[in-house]
Amino acid sequence: MIMKMCVPTMWLALMLAPVAAGAASVEEQLNQLEEQRHQALVGGNWDDLAALHGEAFVYNSATGTSLTKKAFIGHMKSGAVLVRRATREPATVRVYGNVAVVTGVERVEATVEGKDKTVGSRYLHVWANEAQGWRLVARQATYLTESR
Repeated sequence: MIMKMCVPTMWLALMLAPVAAGAASVEEQLNQLEEQRHQALVGGNWDDLAALHGEAFVYNSATGTSLTKKAFIGHMKSGAVLVRRATREPATVRVYGNVAVVTGVERVEATVEGKDKTVGSRYLHVWANEAQGWRLVARQATYLTESR
C-alpha cells in the first residue's frame, strides 16, 4: 500500500523537477542580465546596453519623463549622464511564461548635467523572452525618499 502511494508521488516529483530547475535558471539568467545592464551603464558600453533592450522598450523615469529605447540610449550616449557606480539589492524575479517582472532597489552615483548625484530608486523591469533571448522591454523607476 505504501509502495503504491510512493511511486506516483516520486513520479510527480521527477516530472516537476525540470520545471522548478528551469524557473531557477531563468531567475539566475535575469539577475545576470540585470548585472550586465549595470556594468554597461558604468562602462559606457552603449552597444551592450542597447542589445539588452527590446526594440519597443519604454522607460518611465522617476522625473516623469518617458523615453523610447532610441531616446534612452541617445541620452546616455550624449554624456548628459555619466554613471560612475551602480549597485542593486537582491531583486525579486517573477516569471510568467515568456514575460518576467523584476523588482528591486538600486543606488546610482552619477554626474548629471555636470552635477554629482547619488540616487536611490525602486524599480520595476519587464523582460520579454524574444527571438534573440531575454530583452528589457519596460522600466519604471521611483526615487526613494532619502534621495530627494
